Amino acid sequence: MRSPLCRPLRGFRGRLFLLVVLPAVLVRPGRALQNVTPQLFGNQAFGTLAAFGDFNSDKQTDLFVLRGDNELNIFLADQKEPYFKPKVKIHLANVVITSVVPGDYDGDSQMDVLLTTHPQKQPHADLSVLIFWGNNQSLDANRKFVLNKTFRDEPLIMDFNGDLIPDIFGATNESDKPEIFIGRNLSWHPALNTLRSMYRPHSHAFIDLNNDFTADLFLTTVDSGQIQFEIWVNQDGNFSTPTFKKKKPEDVTVVGQSVFADFDGDGQTEHLLPACADTKCQKSIIYLSKPGRDKSNQWFPVLQDFTNKGTQWGFVPYVEDSPEFSVPISLHIGDYNMDGYPDALAILKNTSGSNQQAFLLQNVECNNASCEGARRMFKVYWELSDLNQIKDAVLATFFDIYEDGILDILVLSKNNSKGDLAIHALKNNFEADAYFVKVIVLSGLCSNDCPRKITPFGVNQPGPYIKYTTVDANGYLKNGSAGQLSQSAHFALQLPYNVLGLGRSANFLDHLYVGIPRPLGEKSIRKQEWTAIIPNSQLIVIPYPHYLPRSWSAKLYLTPSNIVLLTAIALIGVCVFILAIIGILHWQEKKADDREKRQEAHRFHFDAM
Repeated sequence: MRSPLCRPLRGFRGRLFLLVVLPAVLVRPGRALQNVTPQLFGNQAFGTLAAFGDFNSDKQTDLFVLRGDNELNIFLADQKEPYFKPKVKIHLANVVITSVVPGDYDGDSQMDVLLTTHPQKQPHADLSVLIFWGNNQSLDANRKFVLNKTFRDEPLIMDFNGDLIPDIFGATNESDKPEIFIGRNLSWHPALNTLRSMYRPHSHAFIDLNNDFTADLFLTTVDSGQIQFEIWVNQDGNFSTPTFKKKKPEDVTVVGQSVFADFDGDGQTEHLLPACADTKCQKSIIYLSKPGRDKSNQWFPVLQDFTNKGTQWGFVPYVEDSPEFSVPISLHIGDYNMDGYPDALAILKNTSGSNQQAFLLQNVECNNASCEGARRMFKVYWELSDLNQIKDAVLATFFDIYEDGILDILVLSKNNSKGDLAIHALKNNFEADAYFVKVIVLSGLCSNDCPRKITPFGVNQPGPYIKYTTVDANGYLKNGSAGQLSQSAHFALQLPYNVLGLGRSANFLDHLYVGIPRPLGEKSIRKQEWTAIIPNSQLIVIPYPHYLPRSWSAKLYLTPSNIVLLTAIALIGVCVFILAIIGILHWQEKKADDREKRQEAHRFHFDAM
């Protein structure tokens, strides 16, 4: 549902100056969240949300939803209510679908869909991988490719060889060491010469961790029961040896899914780890580390207090063979209030009862000694009425429902009469004078000469890295960064774009950098810089051709926020007021002129006598 105010802009340079005649902060009264589920889904608000992607290349993000054990539905975005309608369906027999990863696996600039499955009633069996080839914005159940090896866990979708075609990484049934299935060529290759086994359920990631704009490989490994995190830095396009190793915190018993974000707004990526100190998660904690920068290998707690009004809450432990829906402990990251510091959504359970809900974790300044090394911390936002009303929540993530740059919330819960999970959509009514930039990096396999005249917007691309620098409202330098689609397994539910909050700075972005993975043997970093980017805009980057960054193109779509509209209304109001005053003064002057003319005519009459 792209805003009708979005329009492409080209060739605009300079600083942005707004005449602000309203108060400095404008916040819409009422609730912070609004339940808009009926408007979005009508009577189709059920199923398991599995992935996001622009399937039909209309620049609107669609939803990939699983129903039952073996049915995939693609909800296409529409301009009319309900705004998401199930239009594409794939039904498989005698299997259970465990994950969905959209992407262009054959390099034809059309979105394909990868599914992982296991046989029914065999939850511990290895996972088969099927790829349904996209054809003119549709899927054909009879046109699919089945990999000839199975995976021991859900694979990581990454760009291993730097050709911007997704590859499939993971440990297979034929080797303890991970292998890579190369896209387009559709061939197997050994991946890494690691001595450790891959941890299950893993939280591998493909993201830049050493600030060189080239995605590195983060692995969750295990040896003799000891969990360890490894970073394999991309050196000249080659992942040769792990350059950084780190053990889990000593007091952690249950390890959740690692996630990555520029937590403190310094332009570099931090590692966030949700965890529990006991098997039942009576005591939960979120740790942060700075890969490659903190030589002491410290873990900094950024959330330890899970108590609300005397009630203790904690993460929900993962039960692998549970008959009900269960996912590893995870955080879903997004900048809810656009202040430039990413917030998170988490599922927490009342440790003394059965209540299970989704909560917003707000990124705030550190206020205690334990988190000083992280500079920031999470604070649980306990009171969000519409979010609190969703009982038995099992998964929550951010999503830009109205394509306006403001991240809304989607929640899955168990309370659905159809047997599937219920889907809840909550609109974010946050309306302060904060700004953002929304960036999506495409594959760059083609630009204006795509085969069959396909517009290459509908391609989820893992690996690009985005960073910006600007000046905040106080005149200080401000940075921010994010990786695109760095994780794909275990319902990571990452968006195919990045929304970067800018805070209350209405200035243009001084610099915005975009980097993409590089192929084996290439030493030069493939990145490009754009200057003077308008805030509250969407930037679509086409890195074509890959080897020539100065030729990369970017399309800018402006999305004015309500603060800009209110400012315009106020400006028009002031103009109308001034015109009214001018009109009144003109009318009074005209009356005085008429009165003077009558007096002049009267004097002339008596003189004539």
